[in-house]
Amino acid sequence: MQYSKPVISNQHGALVMALLPFLYAQFAEHHQAGFYHLSFGLAWFFLYLFSYPFFANISKKPTARNRQWAIIYFMLSLISALPALFYQPRLLYFILPMLPLGLIQFYFAKKRDERNLLNDIAGILTFGIIGIANGFLASDTLNFHYLLHPSLFFIATTFYIKSMVRERKNPLYMELSIALHLVLAYLYWEMGFIALFAVYLFALGRSIIVPSLSWNVKQIGMFEFLTYLLLLIALIISC
Repeated sequence: MQYSKPVISNQHGALVMALLPFLYAQFAEHHQAGFYHLSFGLAWFFLYLFSYPFFANISKKPTARNRQWAIIYFMLSLISALPALFYQPRLLYFILPMLPLGLIQFYFAKKRDERNLLNDIAGILTFGIIGIANGFLASDTLNFHYLLHPSLFFIATTFYIKSMVRERKNPLYMELSIALHLVLAYLYWEMGFIALFAVYLFALGRSIIVPSLSWNVKQIGMFEFLTYLLLLIALIISC
């Protein structure tokens, strides 16, 4: 079989979002499952890569290249997952909450409306479930913090990104972004999560100042890497 050039999404920010809850759980659980975390992490990485050509074949005209790489990524994900599944077979239960979220993304791909807010939220919740699963792999307990804290931040960030890219002419998204950052910053302050409060203040400042800087999409995306790094550090501090 002749292999074509790999199909990889250029949405690097989405990849960081996909990995951050996993890494949050990884640091919080102090790497208790060692090699099996690596197995599970690779499985999730390849499954994420699989999603791009898979949904592209649904939302666009199907191509042999997308089909080929969807199969390759899926097989790599399956093989990578085997050690973790042998160690903790109950990881398979996490497929159950992920299935309806996957169906939501399938629906919007079919409608060619992947930028829909509900589709974004379905993806964000999927990332959080992977965080819970990685924590479960280490401790055999369900810690919903691995879903809750990253998901709230990502949803607030989604409104900001939409206000900067797809919805520049719609002030509602910027207003919702600022309001959500403010509310969440206040809640984290009240709960005593000072590090997360500080990150939300930073993100709030970014949501107010960056729109006035006339940055292009690449510059906006690069700055988000710093924001996500600060979020991960704050999550680790708050463990």
